[in-house]
Amino acid sequence: MKKIIIIAFCITLIQSCNKDDKITDIVDTTGILNLTGGTNQVTINQTIDGNSVPRLVYIKTPQNLNSSLSYPIVFFFHGAEGSGQDFLQNNNIIELINSEEFIGVFPNGHSNNGSNGGFWNLGSEPTNADDVEFVDLIIDQLVTSPLIDTSKAYAIGFSNGSGMVNLLGKSTSHFNAIAPLFSQQILSTGDLTPTKAMSVFQVNGEVDGIIPLNGGVSSVGTFMSAQNSALNWANHFNCNSTAIQEDLNWGNTVLNSFTFSNCDDNHEIKYLIALNTGHGFTDEQTESVAYNQIWEFFKQY
Repeated sequence: MKKIIIIAFCITLIQSCNKDDKITDIVDTTGILNLTGGTNQVTINQTIDGNSVPRLVYIKTPQNLNSSLSYPIVFFFHGAEGSGQDFLQNNNIIELINSEEFIGVFPNGHSNNGSNGGFWNLGSEPTNADDVEFVDLIIDQLVTSPLIDTSKAYAIGFSNGSGMVNLLGKSTSHFNAIAPLFSQQILSTGDLTPTKAMSVFQVNGEVDGIIPLNGGVSSVGTFMSAQNSALNWANHFNCNSTAIQEDLNWGNTVLNSFTFSNCDDNHEIKYLIALNTGHGFTDEQTESVAYNQIWEFFKQY
C-alpha cells in the first residue's frame, strides 16, 4: 500500500529542525535524492533577475523510514515573511509524518532584498521569483527518489502561501488536492482556467481582518469573496451547483461547511467558514483537528 509524503521547498543540504534529526546531504553525484529518516535539506538553484539564487527546501520523512514504500507527498507553503520551518515545527504535522502517512515538503519563499522572511510571488509581493517554476524544479528533483510517489501530491498553504496554493492549482497539474487556509483566490488567479480537475479544501476566518471573507481590496491584494472563490473552482469542475451545508465542531471552534460534490473525476470542493475566527486558528485543539481532517480529505484523491 502506498503512503503519502508531504514536501517543502528546497533542493540542497537540509538542516535539522528537530533535535533528534541529523543533517543529511540528500542529493548524490548523479542527481538522485537519497532521503533518510528525519529532516533532509535540499538546495535548488533558480535564476531570478538574471542571477542564480540558491533556494532551500526541507523534506521531512518518518523517523522510521520504510525503504520498501513509495510515499505520497504534501507541500506546505508558509505565510508572508515566513519560512519553511514555520510548518516544519508544527507538532500536528510532524505526528502525521512520523505515523508514515506521507512525506512533507517545506520550501522557502524569496525576498528581493535577501531578508530571512520569504514571500510567494502572486504579483504584488516584494519578490521577482517565478514560484510556479520553482515548484516545477522541486518536483523534477523529487521524482528521482524511489521513496516518493509524485502521482499522489497535495499542497497546503497559509495566507500568502494559500494564495500560492491556489495559483499552483490553476497553473499546474502537480496536485490531486489542495487546502488553501485563510486566503481565497486573488482576482487574477480567479481569471485562470485550471489544467485538470482536483479537489479543494478551503478554510476562511469569519472575522479575518487581513484577507476579508467578502473579498475586495486589502493591504495584501485584491480578492474574490471566499464564497465566489469556492464557486469558481466548482464551476470549472462541473460540480453540483447547490452545496451540501452542515455545521462542524473542531475542538472549540464551530465551522459552517459547504460541499460541492459530483465534480469531474469524482472530485469535490469544500468551503468552510471558521466562526469568530480571524487570520488563523488560535486554538491548539482546533488546529490539530484541522490538519487531521485535511489529511483524511487528501487521502481520498
